Amino acid sequence: MTKPAESIHPGATLEDAIAKLGRARISALPVVDRDRRVVGIISEGDVLRQRLPADPRAHMIPSAPTSAGEPSIEAVMTADPQCATPRQDCSEVAFTLARRGWKSMPVVDDDGRLLGMVSRSDFLRALAQPDAVLSTAVHNAFTQAGHPEWRAVVHHGHVTVSPHAGDQDGAAVATAATVAGIRSVELGARRWAAQGARRPPWGP
Repeated sequence: MTKPAESIHPGATLEDAIAKLGRARISALPVVDRDRRVVGIISEGDVLRQRLPADPRAHMIPSAPTSAGEPSIEAVMTADPQCATPRQDCSEVAFTLARRGWKSMPVVDDDGRLLGMVSRSDFLRALAQPDAVLSTAVHNAFTQAGHPEWRAVVHHGHVTVSPHAGDQDGAAVATAATVAGIRSVELGARRWAAQGARRPPWGP
């Protein structure tokens, strides 16, 4: 996720939201209360629906007077938005974004307080990590799990765990699967050079 996340308060104006969205080049702003709990979200679409009246020159219609009032964020936002949690499976969040057509989603703690934002571009950046970077991340995950002797090879984001962990092969596969950007993990006896795979930087 991206953190810290830009946010806005319910009592702010639409102009405030436009300025923040444009300056930060983001597609949505979580709306938070005084305790940083997420109470809503305002997106580019919400702004455009409010701020783009029809052009009378293009449609040959008389110009309608515009309202002098400026709606508050609370009047325009989507209340009680769906949020993600830090421990939630990335695949679930990515599926929700794709299914709902959303570009991003707030990430909150157990009390609903804003921690960050996760977006489709965050997932794409993770998937685009070079194999060498992912290989190092997998090795670091093995080391943190207390097994620096475990071995794996990464090829185009897909991991093959060397079947030398004995009765802990399953644990090695599960550990590798926790690394962000890994697309799949399998247990196999492939040689490191198979399919042009990169030799791991931490050993044979």
